[in-house]
Amino acid sequence: MLSQTCEYALRAASYIAAHAAGRPVLAKDIASDTKIPLKYLQKMLSELVRRGILSSTRGIGGGFRLLRAPSEVHLADVLGAFDDTLRRTTCPFGNEHCGDDAFPPCPVHHRWNKVVAAYKSFLFSTTLADLTGSGFDTSGPIPVGLPSTPERPPV
Repeated sequence: MLSQTCEYALRAASYIAAHAAGRPVLAKDIASDTKIPLKYLQKMLSELVRRGILSSTRGIGGGFRLLRAPSEVHLADVLGAFDDTLRRTTCPFGNEHCGDDAFPPCPVHHRWNKVVAAYKSFLFSTTLADLTGSGFDTSGPIPVGLPSTPERPPV
């Protein structure tokens, strides 16, 4: 459901939240520990700085840090920098006015609205603190994806 860029952005932001403790974190350390290509990571970090989620400092003692507490940075903040999450919540049939007063809803409108509401609720109610405080080992890649089962190999 998430693009590769969004997955990487969550890994990077979660890593910074877990490791920073107010100190800057180097991009090369984030890249190495989360297995994100450095050049790709640098572009993502720059966008998060531009969006006001991170700050960056150059030189000795520099790096990236969150501008707000991890409990104040929602997943929607991070993902919104790279993916139009609201676009993903439109009618699956592409009907621009699906369910508007003047137009009948598509065949899945009422069911889809429940999915959309749950997705938005998750993005706007889950913070980086929720990700870093859930017992994940943040010294390496942040586990992203569904748990593996005998029927489904690891993601």
